[in-house]
Amino acid sequence: MARKKNEPLPLGLPEQADGLATAPSDRGDETQERFRYQWAIGVWILARSLTGERPIRALWCEHHEDYLLELSAGRYVAVQVKTDSRENAEWRWSDDALVDSVARFCAFEKMYGAAIDSYEFVSNAAPYVPGPTAKRADSLAASPGRLTQRCSQASSYSEVPEPYKAAFVRLVGKTGGDAGALFQVLRKLSFLQGPVLRGYDDTFAASIVPKLPGCTTLTMVACCRLRDELIGLVQSACRLRVDGIDGAVAYLAANGRPDVAVRGKCITPESAAELIARVRQPTFRFVNSGAGIDISATVGRAEVLNRKMRNAYLGSQFESLRMRMDSADQRLMERALLEPDGFDAIANQLISTVLVECKDIEALAFDHADEKTRGLAIYKQILQRMDSLAKEEPERVCREPKDTLMGIAGMLSGECKFAWGTPLEEETQDGA
Repeated sequence: MARKKNEPLPLGLPEQADGLATAPSDRGDETQERFRYQWAIGVWILARSLTGERPIRALWCEHHEDYLLELSAGRYVAVQVKTDSRENAEWRWSDDALVDSVARFCAFEKMYGAAIDSYEFVSNAAPYVPGPTAKRADSLAASPGRLTQRCSQASSYSEVPEPYKAAFVRLVGKTGGDAGALFQVLRKLSFLQGPVLRGYDDTFAASIVPKLPGCTTLTMVACCRLRDELIGLVQSACRLRVDGIDGAVAYLAANGRPDVAVRGKCITPESAAELIARVRQPTFRFVNSGAGIDISATVGRAEVLNRKMRNAYLGSQFESLRMRMDSADQRLMERALLEPDGFDAIANQLISTVLVECKDIEALAFDHADEKTRGLAIYKQILQRMDSLAKEEPERVCREPKDTLMGIAGMLSGECKFAWGTPLEEETQDGA
């Protein structure tokens, strides 16, 4: 039950200063959003592999690093994902989050450096780049790109020129004290900028999903659904979960965690491709079953619909449904003129889909105890189902909106194809 507007909130608004209006700070929501951004970057990595831009054998999630890309011949790429919600933020060596990531890379380099091709720092914010007029030493040395470039040009850290050498020395103290490891990390380090925090969902649906194999013709709704499915795939791999039989008894890895949970952190491009294929499965189509209706207003159809709705205690809804029915009738006639060759298949798919959905809902409400409210319950469910079909499965209903589908439901009822849970006395129905 929804809370009434005049009811007070429990303990008032969070983090109020002396009871005065204060800008909200919901750390829980912010944390969840940043995790989801990280999962979206995992989808981007998989997408690059599926399109051939950067083939990988597997993507390991929250295994050693945020992401570990397994390449061919036992080579790897370590990836850290960081977000910054500040306006026009730029990463500098004074930022703790960047330094912490480099420190993790340094520890990783000391243990596995021989097998690591590169380190990648991915963020919604770009690294700071000095302008052409920048002269101050501290401004130049604050640039992550400048320091990595100088390290790439030098054969050892002792050859890094000033003022970048001083920045390097300071960074050594912050990242574990191993100058050799830091030098190798900076030589291998790349910075990648992802989409903005407030618009990455739209960016992925519009720019990344359509480029996946076989997805160029997907509707925007289908692209959004596939994006969410792929993010869910990465999310599951990032979580420590043990399902099935192994959830009760499991072999332990050396770190004490279930071995199956560690293996579950791996996503192969093939498994991502299988998910895409499932989401892209062709829309279910009805064969010509003969369950049609007459296009153009049939004499007596509105009268029959009115009697059926009144019989199901839905008299107050008749007028709105009649208007939808008449308008849908006109819309279908216009579509028949515009698409004469394929209209029979379109009409069959629309009518069959709406009829099956309405009959299913009617059947599910058969044991509704109160006859006076059964019809309204059925009407409400049909409204919701037609809305979801139009929004989430537009191909299945030939891209017709909810109002057209409701109008077709009215036609079907007016032509005695289905009642609203309470048939008229003169109607004969199986099982009645």
